Amino acid sequence: MDTEYTDRFLQVVGAVATPDSSDPQTVLHRAYDTIIQGDFNSFGEHLTEDVELHICGLGPLDGTWRGREEVVAATGKNFAAVVSQKPEIESIISQADCVAVLLRESGIFKSSGETYSVRGVQWFTFAGEKIKKIDEIVASIWKVET
Repeated sequence: MDTEYTDRFLQVVGAVATPDSSDPQTVLHRAYDTIIQGDFNSFGEHLTEDVELHICGLGPLDGTWRGREEVVAATGKNFAAVVSQKPEIESIISQADCVAVLLRESGIFKSSGETYSVRGVQWFTFAGEKIKKIDEIVASIWKVET
């Protein structure tokens, strides 16, 4: 991942985190940080045992996974499938046990060398201090000519 983008990404998420370690935005900040560091085992500590992950609209990264082990494995596999990621948060909305993140991201699929640029929403549902469900829906995807 491009550190310029990931540093800014974590700053935006960190700005909405609170001192309350059980607050969903604070949990999300910690979870994103572990993913950016490539520490997928620690990412798993932020998930419920029965977590669900749904990704739709990202072609080779699409799928549905259930259970902590499957979700951690899929997350690691998906991040390993792309390079030169440049994530940017446009907005974060939080209410009760849900956090929605509107974002843009560009990068390159390793398998094909194809450049991608997406805009989508990641919707997180929490149970206590852990993530119970992640829905990632990409509203648009287009190839960027190189």
